[in-house]
Amino acid sequence: MISTEISTHELELPQSLDHVSLPDQLPPIVLVAFTRPELLQQVLLAIRQQTLLPRQIIAFVDGARSSKDEPLIHECIELLKDFSRQIPVEVIARPKNLGCDRNVVLALTEVCSRYDSLIYLEDDVVPNPGFYDRMCRLLTAYRPYPQVGSVSAFANFPHELEPLIDRDFMVSNRIFALGFGIWRDRWQKLNLAGQSQGANPFKNFYNIPATIQTKHTLLNQFFLEKNKQTDWVITLTLNALAHDLIHITPKVSFVRNIGFGHPEAKTYRGAEPDWINFRFDPTAHPDSLPSSLDLMPVLAKPLEGIELAAHLEKASGVWLSLPAIGHFWRKYPGFENFSAFLKLFLARLPMMIRRWRKGLLV
Repeated sequence: MISTEISTHELELPQSLDHVSLPDQLPPIVLVAFTRPELLQQVLLAIRQQTLLPRQIIAFVDGARSSKDEPLIHECIELLKDFSRQIPVEVIARPKNLGCDRNVVLALTEVCSRYDSLIYLEDDVVPNPGFYDRMCRLLTAYRPYPQVGSVSAFANFPHELEPLIDRDFMVSNRIFALGFGIWRDRWQKLNLAGQSQGANPFKNFYNIPATIQTKHTLLNQFFLEKNKQTDWVITLTLNALAHDLIHITPKVSFVRNIGFGHPEAKTYRGAEPDWINFRFDPTAHPDSLPSSLDLMPVLAKPLEGIELAAHLEKASGVWLSLPAIGHFWRKYPGFENFSAFLKLFLARLPMMIRRWRKGLLV
């Protein structure tokens, strides 16, 4: 461990992605598909138009939930097989339905057992022409830095950070899986395949360290726990936080999500929200890299109790259990913090009582 830290400190951080050489072995694109062939077709077209073509695509197609899924799954498999005439595609069709979370986690685990790194896309994430080249160079640039957990093509950060970001990429403490790359050792360290689905290393949502970025993850986890649901991206995010990993994310997205409102969508069934593709640029060719691997102070700074209470209050479905409010009172002492959390507790108490009467609270 000591030798790794010394060698890392002796390295000079790359400043320009254009000056980073491509790896001798290009990483595969891992592509996950299911029942949306019309979206998959757009993703494949975008891959064909890359300025640097991948040498290998490994596509995982989940099994049918019922007989109505079978024609759509078959269509996806045929699209992938036909596309392999242009770029080699290894199609792995699951014999039964694993569900989105388990299918993705096992897919990434399987590929990481064979390759040193990978680049991940879903069947509703369309990359711009420079995506694969940029991601390959990012994986090469940050391979020697074990504190970097992933690299991403998706830009999402608080608006107040905009004037503070002076490079094309920034250091983030939140992972974004819409077009991301990861290395074998990082993925294996997080070990999602060895955990139960939806496992939270912080045990409860209220234990998650809250910052200007991670406060959104805290809310996401609350609703997952409340509804007894899972989301592999949130689980990945929490595990990366627990391991103090950072992530390299762009100021401008060079992927676009096209899956909102699709009848087969799992998570986003409504109209496309403004934030999802707000920073997408179809011509983006980001180059300049952060001069340090330290988080900006505004990202590293923990939220004050009154700030966190205000954030939770904005989400109408949030309530605080007695263990949650006890945790917040201990963590955020002071009258103003106490008052803010008490106000939220009392305002949502009727909701909690209704749930308790229905047997929904444990």
